[in-house]
Amino acid sequence: LTQEPDANGFRGRIVNIGSMGGTLTLHTAAKHADVIKGAIPINAAVQLSSPDMAGLAFGRGLPDTVPGIGSDIKDPNSKELAYAEVPVVAFRQVYALMAATHDLLPRVKCPTLVITAREDHVVSPTNGPLIAGKVGANRVEMLWLENSYHVATIDNDKALIAQRAIDFIKSI
Repeated sequence: LTQEPDANGFRGRIVNIGSMGGTLTLHTAAKHADVIKGAIPINAAVQLSSPDMAGLAFGRGLPDTVPGIGSDIKDPNSKELAYAEVPVVAFRQVYALMAATHDLLPRVKCPTLVITAREDHVVSPTNGPLIAGKVGANRVEMLWLENSYHVATIDNDKALIAQRAIDFIKSI
Protein backbone atom coordinates (compact mmCIF):
# COMPACT_ATOMS: atom_id res chain seq x y z
CA LEU A 1 0.00 0.00 0.00
CA THR A 2 1.34 3.37 -0.92
CA GLN A 3 0.24 6.97 -0.93
CA GLU A 4 2.40 7.84 -3.93
CA PRO A 5 0.34 8.94 -6.94
CA ASP A 6 0.16 6.55 -9.86
CA ALA A 7 0.58 7.57 -13.53
CA ASN A 8 -2.93 9.08 -13.48
CA GLY A 9 -2.36 11.02 -10.28
CA PHE A 10 -4.55 8.65 -8.22
CA ARG A 11 -3.49 8.32 -4.61
CA GLY A 12 -4.61 5.17 -2.85
CA ARG A 13 -6.12 1.86 -3.80
CA ILE A 14 -9.52 0.31 -4.31
CA VAL A 15 -10.00 -3.20 -2.97
CA ASN A 16 -12.45 -5.61 -4.59
CA ILE A 17 -12.46 -9.25 -3.53
CA GLY A 18 -15.15 -11.84 -2.90
CA SER A 19 -16.03 -14.25 -0.11
CA MET A 20 -13.40 -14.34 2.65
CA GLY A 21 -11.49 -11.90 0.48
CA GLY A 22 -14.44 -9.55 0.95
CA THR A 23 -13.90 -9.79 4.69
CA LEU A 24 -10.21 -9.04 4.12
CA THR A 25 -11.24 -6.11 1.90
CA LEU A 26 -13.19 -4.57 4.77
CA HIS A 27 -10.45 -5.33 7.29
CA THR A 28 -7.84 -3.70 5.05
CA ALA A 29 -10.06 -0.66 4.43
CA ALA A 30 -10.50 -0.23 8.18
CA LYS A 31 -6.83 -0.66 9.04
CA HIS A 32 -5.54 1.49 6.16
CA ALA A 33 -8.20 4.18 5.86
CA ASP A 34 -5.56 6.71 4.80
CA VAL A 35 -4.69 4.68 1.69
CA ILE A 36 -7.77 2.70 0.68
CA LYS A 37 -10.05 4.95 -1.38
CA GLY A 38 -12.81 2.44 -2.13
CA ALA A 39 -13.99 -1.01 -1.07
CA ILE A 40 -16.16 -3.48 -2.96
CA PRO A 41 -16.68 -6.57 -0.78
CA ILE A 42 -18.57 -9.36 -2.54
CA ASN A 43 -20.46 -11.87 -0.37
CA ALA A 44 -18.27 -10.93 2.57
CA ALA A 45 -18.79 -12.41 6.02
CA VAL A 46 -18.51 -10.67 9.37
CA GLN A 47 -20.64 -13.28 11.11
CA LEU A 48 -21.59 -16.84 10.24
CA SER A 49 -24.43 -17.47 12.70
CA SER A 50 -23.83 -21.19 12.33
CA PRO A 51 -23.72 -23.43 15.40
CA ASP A 52 -22.28 -26.23 13.24
CA MET A 53 -19.39 -24.06 12.07
CA ALA A 54 -18.75 -22.76 15.59
CA GLY A 55 -18.69 -26.33 16.88
CA LEU A 56 -16.26 -27.28 14.16
CA ALA A 57 -14.02 -24.29 14.80
CA PHE A 58 -13.81 -24.73 18.55
CA GLY A 59 -14.63 -28.39 19.14
CA ARG A 60 -12.33 -30.98 20.65
CA GLY A 61 -11.24 -34.28 19.16
CA LEU A 62 -11.85 -33.18 15.60
CA PRO A 63 -9.88 -34.33 12.57
CA ASP A 64 -7.12 -32.09 11.25
CA THR A 65 -9.08 -31.37 8.07
CA VAL A 66 -12.69 -31.36 6.89
CA PRO A 67 -14.18 -31.40 3.38
CA GLY A 68 -13.83 -28.06 1.64
CA ILE A 69 -16.65 -25.78 0.58
CA GLY A 70 -16.71 -25.00 -3.09
CA SER A 71 -18.74 -24.37 -6.21
CA ASP A 72 -21.75 -22.66 -4.64
CA ILE A 73 -22.62 -21.45 -8.13
CA LYS A 74 -26.05 -21.19 -9.74
CA ASP A 75 -24.72 -21.35 -13.32
CA PRO A 76 -24.45 -25.09 -14.14
CA ASN A 77 -21.72 -24.36 -16.71
CA SER A 78 -19.38 -22.69 -14.21
CA LYS A 79 -17.08 -24.52 -11.79
CA GLU A 80 -14.93 -23.11 -9.02
CA LEU A 81 -11.46 -24.40 -8.29
CA ALA A 82 -11.63 -25.10 -4.56
CA TYR A 83 -9.68 -27.00 -1.94
CA ALA A 84 -10.87 -30.58 -1.43
CA GLU A 85 -10.07 -30.27 2.28
CA VAL A 86 -9.68 -27.36 4.70
CA PRO A 87 -7.66 -27.42 7.94
CA VAL A 88 -9.90 -27.12 11.00
CA VAL A 89 -7.49 -24.54 12.45
CA ALA A 90 -8.40 -22.31 9.49
CA PHE A 91 -11.98 -22.12 10.78
CA ARG A 92 -10.68 -20.71 14.07
CA GLN A 93 -8.73 -18.07 12.15
CA VAL A 94 -11.81 -17.23 10.07
CA TYR A 95 -13.87 -16.67 13.22
CA ALA A 96 -11.20 -14.38 14.66
CA LEU A 97 -10.94 -12.41 11.40
CA MET A 98 -14.72 -12.03 11.11
CA ALA A 99 -15.07 -10.85 14.71
CA ALA A 100 -12.25 -8.33 14.37
CA THR A 101 -13.56 -7.08 11.03
CA HIS A 102 -17.10 -6.72 12.40
CA ASP A 103 -15.78 -4.53 15.20
CA LEU A 104 -13.63 -2.50 12.78
CA LEU A 105 -16.48 -1.70 10.34
CA PRO A 106 -17.04 1.83 11.74
CA ARG A 107 -13.42 2.62 10.76
CA VAL A 108 -14.11 1.91 7.08
CA LYS A 109 -14.32 5.51 5.82
CA CYS A 110 -13.95 5.02 2.06
CA PRO A 111 -16.86 4.73 -0.36
CA THR A 112 -18.12 1.17 -0.16
CA LEU A 113 -20.17 -0.93 -2.56
CA VAL A 114 -21.48 -4.00 -0.73
CA ILE A 115 -22.40 -6.77 -3.17
CA THR A 116 -24.47 -9.65 -1.79
CA ALA A 117 -26.23 -12.63 -3.35
CA ARG A 118 -29.79 -13.03 -2.12
CA GLU A 119 -29.28 -16.79 -2.12
CA ASP A 120 -25.95 -17.94 -0.73
CA HIS A 121 -25.30 -21.39 0.74
CA VAL A 122 -21.95 -20.45 2.29
CA VAL A 123 -22.40 -16.97 3.85
CA SER A 124 -25.76 -15.74 5.10
CA PRO A 125 -27.07 -12.89 2.94
CA THR A 126 -27.84 -11.03 6.18
CA ASN A 127 -24.16 -10.07 6.19
CA GLY A 128 -24.70 -7.56 3.35
CA PRO A 129 -27.13 -5.25 5.16
CA LEU A 130 -25.21 -5.75 8.41
CA ILE A 131 -22.00 -4.57 6.76
CA ALA A 132 -23.74 -1.69 4.95
CA GLY A 133 -25.29 -0.54 8.22
CA LYS A 134 -22.09 -0.59 10.26
CA VAL A 135 -19.52 0.74 7.79
CA GLY A 136 -18.45 4.25 8.81
CA ALA A 137 -18.31 5.65 5.27
CA ASN A 138 -20.46 8.56 4.14
CA ARG A 139 -21.17 6.71 0.91
CA VAL A 140 -22.37 3.11 1.13
CA GLU A 141 -24.20 1.38 -1.69
CA MET A 142 -25.82 -2.05 -1.66
CA LEU A 143 -26.15 -4.28 -4.72
CA TRP A 144 -28.31 -7.37 -4.38
CA LEU A 145 -27.55 -10.19 -6.80
CA GLU A 146 -30.69 -12.02 -7.89
CA ASN A 147 -29.17 -14.68 -10.15
CA SER A 148 -26.00 -15.88 -8.43
CA TYR A 149 -24.94 -17.83 -5.37
CA HIS A 150 -21.79 -17.40 -3.26
CA VAL A 151 -19.11 -17.50 -5.97
CA ALA A 152 -20.77 -14.61 -7.76
CA THR A 153 -17.81 -13.38 -9.79
CA ILE A 154 -17.98 -16.51 -11.98
CA ASP A 155 -21.75 -16.95 -11.75
CA ASN A 156 -24.70 -15.56 -13.72
CA ASP A 157 -24.30 -11.98 -12.40
CA LYS A 158 -20.58 -11.65 -13.26
CA ALA A 159 -21.20 -9.05 -15.98
CA LEU A 160 -23.41 -7.01 -13.66
CA ILE A 161 -20.75 -7.15 -10.94
CA ALA A 162 -18.04 -6.05 -13.36
CA GLN A 163 -20.10 -3.14 -14.72
CA ARG A 164 -21.21 -1.89 -11.31
CA ALA A 165 -17.66 -2.17 -9.96
CA ILE A 166 -16.30 -0.19 -12.93
CA ASP A 167 -19.01 2.48 -12.56
CA PHE A 168 -18.39 2.69 -8.81
CA ILE A 169 -14.62 3.02 -9.22
CA LYS A 170 -15.02 5.72 -11.87
CA SER A 171 -17.32 7.66 -9.54
CA ILE A 172 -14.78 7.85 -6.72
